[in-house]
Amino acid sequence: MKKDVNEIMMLQYRIKRYQSMRNGAMCQALSGKLQKLLAKQ
Repeated sequence: MKKDVNEIMMLQYRIKRYQSMRNGAMCQALSGKLQKLLAKQ
């Protein structure tokens, strides 16, 4: 559970970074991973 929370925080951080770099494709991929993790909980 704790590991998942850390992973979610990390993904959210990376998504923000990619958005600021205007990297839409990578952002979409990370968002997909994030949704899967949230659904698992």
